[in-house]
Amino acid sequence: MSSEPNSIDVWEAFLDPQGEFSLPDFSAVTPASLIAAVRAATDFARSEVEDIIADENDPTFVSTTVRFESATIPMARIAAVVSSVESNHFRPELADSVAEVWDRLSAARTRIFLDVDLFHRIEQVPSTDLNPEDKRQQELTVEEFVRAGARLGAEERDQMSTIAAELTTLGTSFSRALQKDTRELAVHLDDKAQLAGLSEDQVAAAANRAAERGTDGYLLPLNNFTQQLVLESLESAATRKQVLDNSTSRGARGGEGDTRTQVADTTALRALQAKLLGYPSYSSFAIDNQTAGGPDAAADIVSSLIAPANAQLAEELAQVKDHYGLTDVAPEDVKHRLAQYRAEKFDIDADEVAKYFEFDTVLNEGVFRAATGLYGVTFAPRETVSAWHEDVRTFEVTDANERTLGLILLDPYSRDTKRGGAWMGELVTSSRLTGHLPVVTLSLNLAKPGEGRPTLLNPTELNTLFHEFGHVLHGLFANSTYPSTAGTAVPRDYVEFPSQLNEMWRFHPQVLPHYAKHVETGEPMPESLVTALIDSEKFGQGFDTTEYLAAAMLDLSWHSLEAGEHITDVLSFESEVLAAAGFTDLVPPRYRTTYFGHIFASGYAAGYYSYLYSEVIAAWVSEWFEAQGGLNREAGDAFREAILAPGYSIDPMSAIERFFGTRPDVAPLLRRRGLAEPVEESAPAEEPAEEPTEVGAAEPKGHRNHAAVSQVLEANGIEPQIRLFTDATPTAASAAEKVGVEVGAIANSLIFSAEGEPVLIMTSGRHRVDTDFVAGLIGLSSLDRADKDLVRTATGQVIGGVAPCGHPQPIPTYVDVALKDYPVLWAAAGTPNSMMPLTYEQLLAITGGKEITVVEEGAEA
Repeated sequence: MSSEPNSIDVWEAFLDPQGEFSLPDFSAVTPASLIAAVRAATDFARSEVEDIIADENDPTFVSTTVRFESATIPMARIAAVVSSVESNHFRPELADSVAEVWDRLSAARTRIFLDVDLFHRIEQVPSTDLNPEDKRQQELTVEEFVRAGARLGAEERDQMSTIAAELTTLGTSFSRALQKDTRELAVHLDDKAQLAGLSEDQVAAAANRAAERGTDGYLLPLNNFTQQLVLESLESAATRKQVLDNSTSRGARGGEGDTRTQVADTTALRALQAKLLGYPSYSSFAIDNQTAGGPDAAADIVSSLIAPANAQLAEELAQVKDHYGLTDVAPEDVKHRLAQYRAEKFDIDADEVAKYFEFDTVLNEGVFRAATGLYGVTFAPRETVSAWHEDVRTFEVTDANERTLGLILLDPYSRDTKRGGAWMGELVTSSRLTGHLPVVTLSLNLAKPGEGRPTLLNPTELNTLFHEFGHVLHGLFANSTYPSTAGTAVPRDYVEFPSQLNEMWRFHPQVLPHYAKHVETGEPMPESLVTALIDSEKFGQGFDTTEYLAAAMLDLSWHSLEAGEHITDVLSFESEVLAAAGFTDLVPPRYRTTYFGHIFASGYAAGYYSYLYSEVIAAWVSEWFEAQGGLNREAGDAFREAILAPGYSIDPMSAIERFFGTRPDVAPLLRRRGLAEPVEESAPAEEPAEEPTEVGAAEPKGHRNHAAVSQVLEANGIEPQIRLFTDATPTAASAAEKVGVEVGAIANSLIFSAEGEPVLIMTSGRHRVDTDFVAGLIGLSSLDRADKDLVRTATGQVIGGVAPCGHPQPIPTYVDVALKDYPVLWAAAGTPNSMMPLTYEQLLAITGGKEITVVEEGAEA
């Protein structure tokens, strides 16, 4: 299994590959070659599927599941190339052929995954003797068929096929309309005075963009998101208003650039799709196999931060108004005033700061150096590779043993043929099955400077570069057997974690001094300016968090619609959702519905919350790296091998738990964003009078285990009061110290094994369970402490964090009568760093437990 079956036939029908990396020759991309390529790929897949079905031998993993994986690889590679062309350098003459490629790929994929005969063949593959990676691949393949609808009846499968085709067409249509409207709404200005506040380079770039379109004056193109970077600097309130108005009106002006019909139809079809698969909404379906575990957990983590973000925003605006003597701030002025106040408060000159962030120096002495220090990899320019545009640069990546890891294609500059934003892509996915090395792309939208001028980055662009390079490393380090689980092919709410983690190095003292040097003098950035930049990071987090949360809430709300709901008044629905959630009109969502390409054209449907969920992990792991000494090769190599390299060949959160010994908590994220940890509105009457100082309240139900526990509590009429700690509390003594109670008030949830079957005993922390005595008391021949695997299987939780409830299935439970002695008990809430208060009666209610004595009379100390 070292080569990809017949894949060369596909590439010869498409393009001539470049060397050992199987990189296509983009200069040969034509409408005819695109259609020839997709036909070759889909014909190959169909032929392989027919052979798998016709095989008269018993199905085996290699002859069936692995062969199926190989059959779909050419389709995936064609999709990667077309996606890259479409996103980076889309030429009008390719429009019809690109649309046909997507239609053909969608139809082929739907036909394959709804093929009952193929599914039955794959489902019959025995997995008992498979190694762990192969067994997981088998399980994931079956799951993919089930989620596509392979178990549905014939009529429902026909409906699923029709829906899939319509959704593909709608996604392409949304993307085309948005690209058209975004281009048309670029702000054209005649008078240079209207650009006052922008740097010379920014003004020159605006003039160049106008000239590229054959017009006089200046052109300010729009980026993907609502708030445009120029709003921070533009001095003219009228110009700022024009920029923000143009930005927020995208997709909602009528005509060919209007996307509201696509939004209405897409969300209605997704809801119907979910219903056919047995889910109440599309969000329930989409998040079911994600790290969060379900839409409630995703919504809860978003909702839990709205109040602190709003409070922080209100404080920021209050400071601005007080400083400038303002009674009000208009929406188009919020970002400008916050940036202005930040610059004055922290004595930061934006133009001067940019002179320390010259792009090539940042790339080589910052981004690349950090990766070298942490992982031992090096980067060398490679001039012999051609790409889709002359601006693209190619780098060959080598590991510490001088072994080639793969290629990076870096496309830094904005142009009219390129979509907005920044992203990483995979042209060639690494896997042991194919033997291919990875080829990854990194696309930015920096303003191209005038001839001979340096490319200077602002802090936001600096952060974006480090962020996207985290994705690049994830793709380069892929070490899986199968392409479908390699590299970044992980759950959507996990994939942003490596990229957000990589952001930590941009201002790190082991990295920044090497690249933050004045472009004209070569002098290092003054320590006072470094400190000011770092301190200023947290100012404005209320604004940033609020606009992000608003977009995430819109996404979840659109995808919580039930089958039969068809919302045609898109803007009214949006307004109602935002108002109900408590968002202010002063700060529009990062993406309004009509230009929310992430969820209507880019695979993030019901998944935009992922950035926040992933950031919880990233902030937590960044503190771990700091504890290891920062750029520590030993720590980096271990992290790469255990967390980045496996991709989805192992469960990501299980990998996190095994490597770090516990699961992440939200406290580091709150510290990173400068937000106060959420607190409960009122403490229960039974709580200790003195609030424990290290208890940060309520991330209620933010973790899926917390959600499961909360559901049981609420079903029994108990308000969840889940508390989070910065550290784990694995013992009764440490838990008692945290909450300030006697150790006997800690209700330990202990799992025992009764001949392999789980038994839960809730015992007071003041003594141990006498297993022989209890076994005889409850009629068992023996009772042994369960190992970690039985604990995890029975509870869905880990040792040190087992809760009394919230388990996948009911567990026979016994409750230590010694717990009656305490008016308030404290029990784990599903993770090692969380606890919750309960009364004895509440504990009995949520467990259905039988009261017993766990030690013989007189034996208790």
